[in-house]
Amino acid sequence: MTNFEYDAIVVGGGVAGLAATMVLARARRRVLLIDAGRQNNLRTSHAGGVFLHDGEAPSALYARAREQLAAYPTVEYHEGLVADAEAVAKADGGGFRVDGVTTRTLVLAQGVEFAPSAIPGADELWGSLVVHCPFCDGYESRDQRVLVTGTDDYLAHMRAMLPLWVDDLTFAPQSEIARFDRDADSGRLRVTFGDGRVEQFGRAFVQQPFTQRAGLADRLGCARVEAGPLTIDAMGQTTVPGVFAAGDQTAMAMAVNLAVGAGHLAGVGAVFALMQH
Repeated sequence: MTNFEYDAIVVGGGVAGLAATMVLARARRRVLLIDAGRQNNLRTSHAGGVFLHDGEAPSALYARAREQLAAYPTVEYHEGLVADAEAVAKADGGGFRVDGVTTRTLVLAQGVEFAPSAIPGADELWGSLVVHCPFCDGYESRDQRVLVTGTDDYLAHMRAMLPLWVDDLTFAPQSEIARFDRDADSGRLRVTFGDGRVEQFGRAFVQQPFTQRAGLADRLGCARVEAGPLTIDAMGQTTVPGVFAAGDQTAMAMAVNLAVGAGHLAGVGAVFALMQH
């Protein structure tokens, strides 16, 4: 029989993983939190609309959460990437083995991987002059001249949505944008168009493609919704018993508040699963 080293391993230290870890820690479960520090919003200067923390830097939220978790004696933290995870045969005690470490349950909260923008200069300005979420950055852009660029479908979507927050909007297909720069004098966004025009904007909303960080879930055999987000039940459990998922890897919208709730739910689900053994 397996002599489990942990009751739960949480992969991913964004808000979903941190919330799940908190639930398990408060239930006095032995938890290992593994995080590679690759949260997409670390470059963002503020977390707009986060309940009780509106406008606070995501990096500060993560640091405070880890500090609070450190007070719980059953929590361990490891910085790094997880290379492999596999189920242990029931005949050998069940559970899972994560990079050689055994656990009774597993919470996947690695999020998604944003692809670098094809617009030169966009990545360097990401999270400040270049953003993508109206719910996160729309209010702060309300009095600015704002450029919106992406595919035709993205532009149509934003034409309907973004006027709720911003009045002065310019829409342009991404194929018409040559590059982004920060203007040295004004500090505003300097946009060079393909036809040679140069204009300044307060901010740009740019379409941001992403892919699932899918390796671990796929190796474990977790089902997906049309090859996209992981399929989960009402308690955050995937189609593999004992494996839970939370945050951007599920079908929920990408938002800090929703990720916290999903992480909390996955933590509760893992606690209930542990009660059965």
